[in-house]
Amino acid sequence: MEEAWSSLSVAGLKPRHVLALRDSYADRPGAANNLMRALSSMMTWSIPQGWRETNPCADLRKLKVGSGYEPWSWEEIEHFHKHARINLWHAAAIALYTGQRQADVIAMKWNDIDRSLIAVVQEKTGIRLWIPMHENLRAVLAEIPRVSVTILTSSRHVPWTPDGFRHVWADQLASPIMAPLRERRRVFHGLRKSAVVFLLEAGCTDAEVSAITGQSREMVEHYALQVNQRKLAAAAILKWEAATQARTENERDDSL
Repeated sequence: MEEAWSSLSVAGLKPRHVLALRDSYADRPGAANNLMRALSSMMTWSIPQGWRETNPCADLRKLKVGSGYEPWSWEEIEHFHKHARINLWHAAAIALYTGQRQADVIAMKWNDIDRSLIAVVQEKTGIRLWIPMHENLRAVLAEIPRVSVTILTSSRHVPWTPDGFRHVWADQLASPIMAPLRERRRVFHGLRKSAVVFLLEAGCTDAEVSAITGQSREMVEHYALQVNQRKLAAAAILKWEAATQARTENERDDSL
């Protein structure tokens, strides 16, 4: 809390600030919920002290432990692309096409690019990856002006700080045009899961997906079960419909 809000008064803390901090822990929903509980207790205590009039945590949901975020659908990604600030879309696109976490995305530098590869050293795990660039990622990078050592910058053309990015991202998701994403609780980290799902749906193996995202094979297998379940369920319904149609046709023939 001190790292995120050291220059902010207790009275100045808004729900959007709390939401941004919570969502920065989207890959650790248990930690996010513990943080919310602690902060809510502090804010409740501060009200009779005269420091605040309300608890900014009161109406914010806790993350679901085990699946605290969901992948963005392609329609949701296109909605964000159409309506978001261009520098935030660039961040979302890089997260999607590299499958990396927010901290690693905003830290990427131009000199991390080597021909058709982009290098990443993951902050959380220390794993070093060389990720081949999707053609859509190359198109996005071609749009971004080189005004800093980092690929992504704020509107003032300076590298993002983690806290600054979280606040601007939260403000963008709070805008009326982003209501469909907000209502479905879409968070930045969900773009990483979208990358996994799209790769699996394209037929990539668990090992291939892990080589891009840096996730464990066990984590990728967990996502694969969900993807495979949808495919198997769709195939089952198609077979059921075909069997129903065949039975109807046989009954019609028998009646002639």
